[in-house]
Amino acid sequence: MSLSELHTRVRALLGLEASPAPLPMTPRGELAPLEPASSGHRFLPFLPSHQQQALSMAARFMELANAAPGEAGLAAVLDEAERQARHGDPEWVKYALRVFIAYHPEGRSLPVPPLRERAPQLVVPSGRTEPPRKGPPGTPGAEIWLDYFREDTGLNEHVDTWHALHPAAGYPDPAQPQRRLLQERRGELFWYVHQQLLARYDTERLAFGMPRVVPLEDYASPINEGYDAGLPGFAPRPSGLSPKDLPGYGVTDHAMRRDRLFTAASSGLLWQGNTPILIEDIEQLADTAESNMGSVDGEAWADPLGPYGSHHNLGHVLLACLTGPRDRSGLPGVLASPATAARDPLFYRWHRHVDDIIDAWQSTHLPPHDVSANAPQVLVRKWLGDGIAPAHQSPDILVCFHQDIPEAASPDFDGQRWGEATFGGDHWTSPPPAFRSSTHTLRTRMAQQPVRLPGGREILKPHLDHDAFSFVLRVENLLPREQKVTVRLHAAADAFAEDRRMWMELDCFVHTLKPSERAVIFRPARLSSVVQERGWPLHLLLPRGRREGMLFRFMVMISHGEQNLVSDDAAGTHELGYPFNRPFPPGQRIADLVAHPHIATRNIWIQHVAP
Repeated sequence: MSLSELHTRVRALLGLEASPAPLPMTPRGELAPLEPASSGHRFLPFLPSHQQQALSMAARFMELANAAPGEAGLAAVLDEAERQARHGDPEWVKYALRVFIAYHPEGRSLPVPPLRERAPQLVVPSGRTEPPRKGPPGTPGAEIWLDYFREDTGLNEHVDTWHALHPAAGYPDPAQPQRRLLQERRGELFWYVHQQLLARYDTERLAFGMPRVVPLEDYASPINEGYDAGLPGFAPRPSGLSPKDLPGYGVTDHAMRRDRLFTAASSGLLWQGNTPILIEDIEQLADTAESNMGSVDGEAWADPLGPYGSHHNLGHVLLACLTGPRDRSGLPGVLASPATAARDPLFYRWHRHVDDIIDAWQSTHLPPHDVSANAPQVLVRKWLGDGIAPAHQSPDILVCFHQDIPEAASPDFDGQRWGEATFGGDHWTSPPPAFRSSTHTLRTRMAQQPVRLPGGREILKPHLDHDAFSFVLRVENLLPREQKVTVRLHAAADAFAEDRRMWMELDCFVHTLKPSERAVIFRPARLSSVVQERGWPLHLLLPRGRREGMLFRFMVMISHGEQNLVSDDAAGTHELGYPFNRPFPPGQRIADLVAHPHIATRNIWIQHVAP
């Protein structure tokens, strides 16, 4: 069988649509998701028992591929996947197949179509009617204003892909498929991915004058936010419901594990039986809070009633089972699936709660960074004039719209050469206003994305986008020798600029400075490491901003070598979120970082342009 035929088969498998499977139910009509895992029931990736069964299937696929290398082995894998998909919920098979494709050397030759192609029924906007945008922040219905962000196809694909690439139960070792491996620094990445998502979501809320996300830490109080995605296979959640017990697992069970985790974050100790374990890095606490097979609970990590249980994952399940009192469909809410969970406002409230646990440990037990210890001998200027420099006006942080760059649309365009000729040499001491191609305002707008539904009908889905732009950075090497440095770009809304949890990473890359060079670095936004390495959608790289403009603070930090680079494979050595993952020294503001020559900031406006 040819590779193109295999591609056709895997696309058909991953795009397989079937009638949504219900959850197990008690005779009284209660949802019972903790029943023994069975492919005849709905697949819930957040349940450890379900993950383990699906990963056993992925391991079987790896054994088949190992037995017959090449296209013959892949054909055997797809034969088995098609056979399994005929029985029960095909989502079990689809998840296992995606794990196989991600981690088996032969499987990597197979495609995984984007979410809008393999499950277009899951990306349809809810179409909820927006209330007039007036009145105080938080008025009823205000959450609807953020539907465009939460229901964004790229955002939900980002969350869904993360869970396929990083199974909590570990991924099968291609060489020994029955053995499970957990990615190095996976817990740290779990924290950082969600912390960054929360920073971006809160920044979107600020654009509408809405308050930041309130953590869902009180499990007994009614939840005001209702949500109806209008998607097939998912039940709506009316407003005013409180979390309720599930057969075999109650709300008090969940609260007990919450309290143990907060106690651990405060004390700096996790307990394994009667033995205290000092939390030495974020990995231990994040693995345990999620939980995954790296949890301090050891072999009991998957037991919901284990000492620390499965706090994050069971939280998803508890909230997904908050359906109407008369609902007998057996269907959960969208929080049950990684492909749809981020659509629900509760996703963000829940993850703010989980993030608060980890932040409590970071704020209490991590000493501040000494950013000067990681500083190469470079200069990023704060100002070109004499006297005291005005705040956040670095002339060495520039942004340029591609439409203002001559020949930028040409396939032969050399951005680096253009940047050096335009901003370097004799122009090194020229301020940003001297350049016609630079701007102090970036623009976002609502665009339309076509989605072809099963049956051939096509709809246009609105999504946030921005005008194409590039960063141009000017950095002077103060040494008469070559320096390999890491360039990190962050941004925060001006209103949040003194809150370290609200800084958004925009890019992180390595650059080599020539001896004594006055370097100009041209960096298109589309090459952002956040997009290319972590899978964040390019069209959401910038926050929405406001029609009248919204003030942001952009920061560039230059550090030694590759210490600041940590991609999804955790190849780097530096902590994720540096330098914002730790508290700052008492009395030091984030704005004070510009006292260091290797750090500079500039105010940039983001304007949302009306259609």
